Parts: sequence; C-alpha cells; structure tokens
Amino acid sequence: IAATGIDNCRPVVDGRSLVSHPFDPDAPAVSAKVPLLIGTCETETAFDFALNPKNFALSAEESKARVKFLLGLDDRGADAMLAAYRRTHPVATPSELVIFIFSDYKYRQNDIKAAERKAAQGAAPAYMYLFTWRTPVLDGNLKTPHTLCIPFVFGTVDVASGITGTAPERYALSEKVMGAWVAFARSGNPNHARLPAWPAYSVAKRTTMIFDNECKAVDDPAGADRIAINSAPTYVAELAGRR
Repeated sequence: IAATGIDNCRPVVDGRSLVSHPFDPDAPAVSAKVPLLIGTCETETAFDFALNPKNFALSAEESKARVKFLLGLDDRGADAMLAAYRRTHPVATPSELVIFIFSDYKYRQNDIKAAERKAAQGAAPAYMYLFTWRTPVLDGNLKTPHTLCIPFVFGTVDVASGITGTAPERYALSEKVMGAWVAFARSGNPNHARLPAWPAYSVAKRTTMIFDNECKAVDDPAGADRIAINSAPTYVAELAGRR
C-alpha cells in the first residue's frame, strides 16, 4: 500500500459480504431503535496538513488549486466555495479556509447526512455534536484536528498532552464530555447536569452541541458552510489519500 501511495483501507459494498451502505440511502433498519451520538472535530483535516509545515502557509492561488483538485471543481466553483467559507470565516488564512472546507467535505457533511437519516427514520433520536476546542500545540495551527476529542471522551488528556497541550482548562471540558458519553451509554441520551439542554437532532432545527470551554447547543452552526459544501460533487473516497 505504501509503495503505491494509496493509504485508504476501508469496507467496500461488494453486493456479497457487504450488500449495502449502512447509511445510504436510508438509516439502517437493523438499528432503528438504537439512539445515535455522532459528530466531528471542527478542523479534522488539519491533522493531515501537519505532515508538512508548508501546508499552513498556502497562498491564495495554492488554496484555490487544492480546492479545485480535492472537490473536483472548476475555477468558478472553487472561487464560489472559497468566497462562501470566507464569509463565515472572515479572518481565516488561505490554508485555514482549505482546512475548513475539506474537513466539512470529508467528514462533517457525511455525519450530518447520517443524523438527518436517523432523525427521518423516527424510531430513535440522533444527537449531533461539533468539537471546537482548539489545541495550542504546533503554534495553534492544528486548531481542532482529527482525534482531538478522543482523550476528552476517555479522560486521558494528560496522557495525550502531545496533542492537547497542558492547559488546565482541559479538565473541565473533559468532565463535560465524559459525562455526555456516560449518560448516552446508560440511557441513549447524552444530557447531564453539567451541560446545557441538548435536544435531539432534527432537520428543522439542526441543534448541535458545541464542545468548547463554553459548551452550548446551537441550531445549525456554520449553516452557510453546510449549504455550500453540499453543492460540491459527491465525495470520492480515493481523494482522501491525496494531498
């Protein structure tokens, strides 16, 4: 795999061993009555960018080229996508815009679709979250990268200080996150006393729990980004290995 430059190993719908996608075109009937807790980190793909520090210093032209390539857009489409995200993130650097865009494209839009389909099924609730707490490591360039939420879920922020840093604020957030996961494991509902009320996800409101130093339930956070990324061609798994 390494010799060919391909780094994607994942299940494939083959019509025999795996006869259908678990969440396409609908939520799976086998788990219809099982609640769903689902979400992402805000800048998932910053983790990939860290492979080369130059990725955090892209020019506007380089950021456009990456958006064109990764999303399969032409010049006009790339300009429109970057402009849409610029409106939501007015002070973002060109590199940060690419990270926001591809994090939504590769990760968040699919989680939102899964929550939508679970909610539409109507048999059990879906609870959506967005982890936005930003790590100070690597001069803050990573922001909220892939896997950052895991040590907060398991209470291992000290073991994972290489990615979380050492600020004492980590502990309070970890207590809130752990409380949500424990409550969900016990009852199928992540609400607990240390969090604001967390309603189940619905297409009408799209309520999402923001996990940060101040946790809050927000209806359709970054909704303009959600609409913009949904206009891009369907994500192709093979692109995940390209930089």
